[in-house]
Amino acid sequence: MDVHGHTLDLAFHTGQPLNDPLGGTTDVPQMRAGGVSVQLNACWTPDMALSGPHGHSVANPRASLGAMLDYLDTQLGGPAGLDVLVARTAGDLRTAAASGRIAVVLGMEGTDAIGDDFAALANLYDRGLRHVCLVHEHANVFGGASQVWVDGEMRRHDPDRSRPQHLTDIGRALLAEIGRLGILVDLTHLVEPGFWEVLDAYRGPVIVSHGGARVLTDSPRYLTDDQIRAVAATGGLIGGSPSPLGPSDEAPGLNLLLETVDHLVRVAGPDHVGIGTDFKDQLGYYPEPLADISGFDAIRIGLAHHGHPPADVVKILGGNFVRVFEAVAG
Repeated sequence: MDVHGHTLDLAFHTGQPLNDPLGGTTDVPQMRAGGVSVQLNACWTPDMALSGPHGHSVANPRASLGAMLDYLDTQLGGPAGLDVLVARTAGDLRTAAASGRIAVVLGMEGTDAIGDDFAALANLYDRGLRHVCLVHEHANVFGGASQVWVDGEMRRHDPDRSRPQHLTDIGRALLAEIGRLGILVDLTHLVEPGFWEVLDAYRGPVIVSHGGARVLTDSPRYLTDDQIRAVAATGGLIGGSPSPLGPSDEAPGLNLLLETVDHLVRVAGPDHVGIGTDFKDQLGYYPEPLADISGFDAIRIGLAHHGHPPADVVKILGGNFVRVFEAVAG
């Protein structure tokens, strides 16, 4: 299980069939080669008016996300439907496994496509959305972002230059609607004040789909040990990543992932840790043996070499996510 990947984004933007090789670090053939049977796809449609602009931002996030889901529907109605299934419940994960298909959990990185429009969120839920990452790389009604785009460059959040935006009444109401519908709440990218305010307002398991430990790298993008324990206390999980998530000067790859997972397990326990690659189009960025998602089995081998018992490895590589997903989405 990859708790955070971008296969759907990559397929949509390249215009290629969903089940074809896509020329990046994640696609269906690569997932099959790596033994990955589930990926949470966090669709990224950042609002140009809020985040930059930069090379990935769009003028109309809702229309862009709608077009991406239209593409997905068309693909699943064709040959790709033999290889991919959208998982709305934990039962769909089992159905996909039994039929030999890759299960995709549909997510959204940042809430730019819905803003404060509850009807838009309900419509996306009806289309299969089961995950919302509350902020991405700019502030919104939920709070400040741990990294922001300034003049086309991504920078760490600087509280002296950009005061953290706190959870608003609209944000609290939207959280309640997310909980009512049965959608995963992802606290990745929130600055720490917003993180704690969301936990005060929301009851249920939360995830940090691709996170790091601040004790290993001092960055506002990463979680303090208190935050790690707080996520675990909700019954949720944190996905360790092979991707530097600062921006930082860390080296990408398997060693970064394993060091992160080791620390997460020490602090949160093995029941609250997963793997979130953040793989998309970064070909040539990650070294072997985890140069792309086809090398996912190297994670299993590396976890064993780091002393994680087989039962814990099973949890980290997917079992924990299935438990959380079933608790939230059914």
